[in-house]
Amino acid sequence: MADAIIAIRTGMKMLAAEHHQDMREIVAGRDAEALNWRPGPETNSLAVLVIHLLGAEHSCVSTALGSPVDRDRDAEFQAVASGPDELLAEIDRIDELLPGLIDQITADDLEAMRTRPNDRLDRERPGIWWLLHSMRQSREHIGQMLLTIQLYDQQQSRN
Repeated sequence: MADAIIAIRTGMKMLAAEHHQDMREIVAGRDAEALNWRPGPETNSLAVLVIHLLGAEHSCVSTALGSPVDRDRDAEFQAVASGPDELLAEIDRIDELLPGLIDQITADDLEAMRTRPNDRLDRERPGIWWLLHSMRQSREHIGQMLLTIQLYDQQQSRN
């Protein structure tokens, strides 16, 4: 079982690093207008998506460990960036934090039923679910980021 836990930890760290690199490539070199642009009503900007994704990653991994963080999810959806540097710094911060958390995961954590504080869906799931959910959600939000920047670039080319 020890080899399986090591494999899970390694895979999670690799996925998180890949996701963070994808986000760096999306936001690097973008100005504040591009980072804060929203395609339409009820949509999110790149800044919001980055801050929300990183908050969700930290929250899900911490929940899987049985040490959930109490984050302000609503504030994530109000994020505004003055430029790429602050988003890149936040990506770097979470990129440094997550591997240490992931390295603490045990087989018991994977099996234990966990809940997140203030979870809007009031979910109780095993630790492994929180880890997998984090990676799935990250991929979805990166897809949204890619579409958002495509739409922004198309709009700019028409102007």
